[in-house]
Amino acid sequence: MTNKYKIEAPVRSFSGDSVGVQFTKGTGYVTDDDKAGRAALEYFRRHGYGVAVSDGLTDEERAQELVTGVPTQRDPIVPVEPFDPAKHDAADVLAYLDSLLNDDTADLAEFDRVIAAERDGKARKTILARSEQKKEGDQ
Repeated sequence: MTNKYKIEAPVRSFSGDSVGVQFTKGTGYVTDDDKAGRAALEYFRRHGYGVAVSDGLTDEERAQELVTGVPTQRDPIVPVEPFDPAKHDAADVLAYLDSLLNDDTADLAEFDRVIAAERDGKARKTILARSEQKKEGDQ
């Protein structure tokens, strides 16, 4: 199931493109139905943007509801869960891990959490090897 997310930029007046998501007056929308969307969501979470599951309506659609009195069909709201490597193929997990390789303490903690979850779950060698590569790079 695809989820739609409302993204609130730290600068409320921002209008333009950020990591492939179009913002208008500080608000943008992205779905998690592809790799680019999932990567954008992780970027926004790590960089202090407001990220919330959306009811699927834009501000314009809400305004139209108020004017016409006719409700628009809404997507079901699904709680946001932490990244679970068991629910993704190895390529997506590796891409997610690569997005966490910087000096940010929260990202490093998330990297370690995902590796631990992989070790306790599917224990795919290609993914666990990424942890060893990170350790070698830290030395």
